Amino acid sequence: MISSTVAAYTSELRGALGRTLSSQDAEEIAAEAVNHLSERTAELRLSGLSDSDAEKQAIHEFGDLSELAIELTKGYPPRAPFDPSRMRWLPEIGLAAMLGFAAYSFSIYRGARGLEAGAQNLIPSMAMLILPGMTAGLSRLKYRRLRPLSVLTRMATYGMVLNLGSTAILVALQIVGKATLVIMFPVLYAFSLASTLMYVSMRVSFTDGRLYELMRRRLRSH
Repeated sequence: MISSTVAAYTSELRGALGRTLSSQDAEEIAAEAVNHLSERTAELRLSGLSDSDAEKQAIHEFGDLSELAIELTKGYPPRAPFDPSRMRWLPEIGLAAMLGFAAYSFSIYRGARGLEAGAQNLIPSMAMLILPGMTAGLSRLKYRRLRPLSVLTRMATYGMVLNLGSTAILVALQIVGKATLVIMFPVLYAFSLASTLMYVSMRVSFTDGRLYELMRRRLRSH
């Protein structure tokens, strides 16, 4: 059980970290601090100190809170200007809007032409769903501790699924000879490829840091 002294210290540390880091990162660091303080306190108790003195000594060894907070923030991305969790339904809203747009396009022409129109309208729009996640992912490559932004990742995944589905529809229509605006297909395929590359870039950048470490080692070797 955490004592009131340790709890107060880590609470103050969490507050200091929260000024520059996300609440999730600040909470994680504070939890690590509790573990380290508890372990050090136990070691000091074994050396003969009382519970109170052991806690005070462990906290003293941790050092000044402001300096400690600055040191601990290294390797963590700064707090985002907004909390993505507040937009947790944005991917579903974007997905519904895109599907509604495609359904409207289909309703105008119906049949194969309607499918073609829906797919043609969807493919150029998919970058709108994928680009935010890619940008956020690549911007975090310089940090050693990387985490997926779940809202942006989900939105990009929806975009990628619609992108692949729309491309498959166009390819199928072209194969069976029911496509009408074939002259536009190379441009649409280029859009599809660009969206796929953006999505792959986002997924690679949302690793657990392996890509960052690889890049850093290569830069040091040159």
